[in-house]
Amino acid sequence: MSHQGSAPTGGDLVEQVRLAAIAGPSAIAIETGRTMISYQQLLRSIAGSARLLRGEGLREGDTVILHAERTARLPVTLLALWEIGVKVALVDGALPAARLTLCERVVGARWRLGTSGLVPLPGGQGVGRVSEGASHVLLTSGTTGTPAAVEIGPGALLRTLAWYRATFAPAAGDRIPMLGGLGHDPVLRDVLGALTSGATLVVPDKGVFARPDRLPEFLRTSRTSVLHATPALLELVAAPGGRTVLRLPGLRLVVSAGAVLRAGTVRRLGQVSDAHVVNAYGTTETPQIASCERVAPGDLVDDTATADGMILPIGTGAGATTLMLAGRAERGEVIVRGRDLALGYVTGTGPDARFTADPLGMPGYRAYHTGDIGERDHRGRIRVVGRADRQLDLNGHRIAPEEIESAALGHPAVLQAVAGTVPTPTGELLSLSVVLRPGTAVEAAALRADLRTVLPDYAVPARVRVVPRHDLTANHKIAHEHTR
Repeated sequence: MSHQGSAPTGGDLVEQVRLAAIAGPSAIAIETGRTMISYQQLLRSIAGSARLLRGEGLREGDTVILHAERTARLPVTLLALWEIGVKVALVDGALPAARLTLCERVVGARWRLGTSGLVPLPGGQGVGRVSEGASHVLLTSGTTGTPAAVEIGPGALLRTLAWYRATFAPAAGDRIPMLGGLGHDPVLRDVLGALTSGATLVVPDKGVFARPDRLPEFLRTSRTSVLHATPALLELVAAPGGRTVLRLPGLRLVVSAGAVLRAGTVRRLGQVSDAHVVNAYGTTETPQIASCERVAPGDLVDDTATADGMILPIGTGAGATTLMLAGRAERGEVIVRGRDLALGYVTGTGPDARFTADPLGMPGYRAYHTGDIGERDHRGRIRVVGRADRQLDLNGHRIAPEEIESAALGHPAVLQAVAGTVPTPTGELLSLSVVLRPGTAVEAAALRADLRTVLPDYAVPARVRVVPRHDLTANHKIAHEHTR
């Protein structure tokens, strides 16, 4: 635990949960389909897990790669690791084995914690690899063919959580589902937004994402009151595969993030819920919510197809974080300014140049250049309308096409590879086109299956094409005309 005036630690995040437990020890902290864990029981479980992990050799300052599963054990284990003072690299335990091994190598973790328990990793990794001030590491798609490992300090989470609680007032009686992608920033908002405010964290069973119609039924039966979701998930809630639309009377707040939110999604959501809708914005490098804007009725304008496609604004900042456009123009790259940015990247894994000194020179502030292109509306609010680079934002995931291309080029038959998106009536799909080496052959389906062994599911192209050649631009580079 940090003392007054010293730097925050992971233990301070646990202390926030402890304060919520003191206020309501018998309240339900975590609920699954089978069990209910009170706040008092949660504290005992955290302490017990920390004691066992210390007994197995885990020490303050170690780096652990945590294979996350969507169970009640995840928040308990995460908080126990922070209680010890461990730096946690959070990854989805369902990733392909080759991808998990790559993540371990990128982070340089000393330990792996998953279904097999705590396992020491060979070679004495982890010494000095992750910065001392980090509480956790999140891995995002990288342009070099390997993940970029983002280091984040506990102070960023503590202050953004304080802003979140002050702004949205989660409290005892609220029920927040753990729907965020495992290994991604939003799952921490689910977990800590609930457990630092005395609310109940509801853990869905594995079948909730299996069919589109199961999510709205889960939200109804779980009596969800606060929902953090991507626009793609909100579409499942508002229009579940043509089935009867379920009303969600208990839903009071929806925070959308992870992709652009359009007016039509909010309008359709309004048919099933009277919840307030907030359009939030942030990246892994700008932990949690860097900006947000409540969706007002005036933002939805007329009920026309054109209006349905209108991109809604994300505001101009949140708390002590502000947005600006490069060159202070009306259109340009979105720059996030604040004191609660990520620490940076694990050495050699990400584009460090994106982090710069604050353009306005404010002490303690830094800036992160997102690569998103924004434009101001007539009220000065920013809308994200594209990218300055090739990165894609699909279903709440940031994807570097170069990483998909690198994986495809790992196949012995592939000579060239170009990844991007193709438009469909239901939205954009991830795509890949490849040119094969002379004298070789591989079916598109077989190549896609091969990619599943090295890429996370969200980065596996839905469409793979084998083409005789790629068109070239005027300067003799491969054209990316099908990349948005």
